[in-house]
Amino acid sequence: MKEGLKVFSSLQVASFRMLLAGLVLLPFIKKQDLRDAKKDWHYFLLSGFIGSGIPALLFSIAQVHISSSLAGALNGLTPLFALLIGVLFLKVPFSRNKPIGVLLGLFGAFLLASSDRVSFNKYSILVILATLCYGINVNIIKHKLADYRPMLVTALPLLFLAITSIILLLFTDFNFEVSKVQLGKSSVAIAILAFIGTALSLVLFNRLIKSTTAVFASSVTYLIPIVALFWGFLDNELIGLNQVAGLGVILIAIWLIRNDR
Repeated sequence: MKEGLKVFSSLQVASFRMLLAGLVLLPFIKKQDLRDAKKDWHYFLLSGFIGSGIPALLFSIAQVHISSSLAGALNGLTPLFALLIGVLFLKVPFSRNKPIGVLLGLFGAFLLASSDRVSFNKYSILVILATLCYGINVNIIKHKLADYRPMLVTALPLLFLAITSIILLLFTDFNFEVSKVQLGKSSVAIAILAFIGTALSLVLFNRLIKSTTAVFASSVTYLIPIVALFWGFLDNELIGLNQVAGLGVILIAIWLIRNDR
């Protein structure tokens, strides 16, 4: 994302990402799948925009102003929002340790965001909104689309987004002043983001949701802050004590939630 934004705008990065991801999975959609999915098309559409489209745009906008490590760390809030949505709308039990874990997680997010040099409210909040979308989408997939193949649950929503992305790209201006080398690097980066960071990861993630619970599946995002901090360090980004402390608080919060009885 960071490399793609060197040439393209936030909207273009998000649109190209969704377009390429939708196209690469298009061959996996069968005619029978379309007939079977007709009765739940609105959930597929909702899953596409809430689970992929809107977060992709929010992350692209935020990435211009905050570090990769911070963006990845804030992504650790996804399981907390998955739990909250389940409790508020699906009657998931909310016993003693869960509210403590949620509050600790939000405090950890505040520590992570306050460690960066930009306004928390203006940019870091975009990533938090994206994780809220992820939390909603996990519950949609688990409770509304559980009867469908994980491949279809990934490919059909991305197809909707690919069509939308084509329309959006037609109304954006491209930067023709960049060098061919830089354009090539940014294009390859977006392609990798689309094929691996979106298409492949979503297929695997949706398969995990189908075989486990929504909160457990979303717990794979616990690894994202660790990986993001590592890549941020390699990219010469400053890792402050607040970020490390915030990450620790979030992990403790998740532990409390997962071990609650």
